[in-house]
Amino acid sequence: MVTALLGGVLLVAAWVSMLLTVFTPRGRPSRLIRGTLRAYASTIVALAGRLPRRIREPLLDLNAPLAIFTVGALWLGASRTGFALLSETPLQRIEWLSTGLLLVAIAAYLLRFMEAYGRRERLVARLAGSVCRPRDADALLAAFLRTGTRDHLDTLFSEWTGWMTEVESTHVAHPTLTFRRPSGELDWLKAAVIVLDVAALTESLAPAWAPAHTRALLDTGTRCLQRLASELCIRLPPITVSLQGREERNFSDTVRLASEAGLPTERDTHAAWAVFQELRTGYAPHAYAIESRLHYDLEED
Repeated sequence: MVTALLGGVLLVAAWVSMLLTVFTPRGRPSRLIRGTLRAYASTIVALAGRLPRRIREPLLDLNAPLAIFTVGALWLGASRTGFALLSETPLQRIEWLSTGLLLVAIAAYLLRFMEAYGRRERLVARLAGSVCRPRDADALLAAFLRTGTRDHLDTLFSEWTGWMTEVESTHVAHPTLTFRRPSGELDWLKAAVIVLDVAALTESLAPAWAPAHTRALLDTGTRCLQRLASELCIRLPPITVSLQGREERNFSDTVRLASEAGLPTERDTHAAWAVFQELRTGYAPHAYAIESRLHYDLEED
């Protein structure tokens, strides 16, 4: 009876863990996937910082698949052990069914992971055709003002608001996505900062003219990046000025470029700078802290 009870406990544990991870994450990862990922990441990330880029990138990209396949192996191992302990009971006859369903669940998790990763990278790839670094936000705003309309800018903000919402929900529920390396030269964190900078510049210079989704994008993006930083145990001190990626850009030049492109400046440069920094300090330092933690910031050796 003790052996059968232990086998039943193992089976229930495997299935409960699988169901919570694959089907009902509820905005939080299971302890098993979180602990497994943390075990791999703490070792791999620490080691990768000492390696040349050609070795570092493939090594860092192992975090997510190693965690997923390890968790899958633990589910299957617990199930197999549980049924072995139940060999003297009728439940042992359904082992093949349990194993098959677990394999289907693992496949579903992998499919969901790759779909979420693909959606994250597709929008970034589209943006990469126009910009490659945060200071390019000025040129992106000017281009929209010259060649498009206020509605076109609002469409951009609306699209990226949805992107930020999905990134937050998927990366918190499935933290392995955070460790999946970017597919292109422009990483998803810099892309987020660029678009948020466009919204912050619009809000700081022309709050009455700003499209409807401007504040929605800023609020959603700030919450997203702060929450992802918190999930990585990143705690930042109070920051009053954020120049990450914009060190070479004078704000007065930004104001002049936007004004020449047709943005109706409703604040003077000093007031606009204060609003811009109030907004930017909420998201940019967190994005760059995540980049640093994941070693996106290391140059080619």
